[in-house]
Amino acid sequence: MLVTAHSEAATCTASPPSRLRVALLLVRPLARAIDWAPLAVVAVLTAALVSLVGLGQVLPGGDALVLMRVCGTLLGAAAAFGLVDAMSADLGAAAVPRWVPQALRCLLPGGVAIAIWLAAFAYVLTRLPDDALFPVGDLLVEMGVCLGIALAAAASAVRFAPGRQAAMAAVVVQMALVLGTILLPEQVRLWPPTCGFGYWDQAHLFWLAMLPLPYLWLIFAGRDLRR
Repeated sequence: MLVTAHSEAATCTASPPSRLRVALLLVRPLARAIDWAPLAVVAVLTAALVSLVGLGQVLPGGDALVLMRVCGTLLGAAAAFGLVDAMSADLGAAAVPRWVPQALRCLLPGGVAIAIWLAAFAYVLTRLPDDALFPVGDLLVEMGVCLGIALAAAASAVRFAPGRQAAMAAVVVQMALVLGTILLPEQVRLWPPTCGFGYWDQAHLFWLAMLPLPYLWLIFAGRDLRR
């Protein structure tokens, strides 16, 4: 009798699983539920684009810059589909706030997108002239802003449309912002055509200042509205 009572007391006083542990348990089912097809298509396209630069061929710095920007924008758009999956309705009763699975849906495809971009960047570096300036930090900030905009727009859209149309809306928002910045006057252009020269430093100070904004938007969009 005493043993039974002690066992029941231990069960009652046992602390619930931590949010970190529950989040780790969610990784596998979420990874299986996420729509990876768009990211896979863009990964193949990225590999095809960089493979056009054959071994032994030199890639001009301006062409490499355009290539990495195109790949970064497309990878960010593809990662937005990670917020649309078949488990969105089933995870409503999970023992974690809504932002935990939302954060995982961003981290998993977002991390893969960054890894693909870095692999492409590493290959492009081997094809550049020896004296070419190609700062990975500045270009990674550009890619981070594009990725953040797509994820934040998708996180907002999934509140109103649960299907792929939410991710498509995010892609439209991201592409519209990117194209809008390309069309800015030369004095305030945010995509300098030559690494390290002209208004490169000023433009990337702006990029760096803009980097936190889409992720703050993402945090706000991922909050749980239920009280």
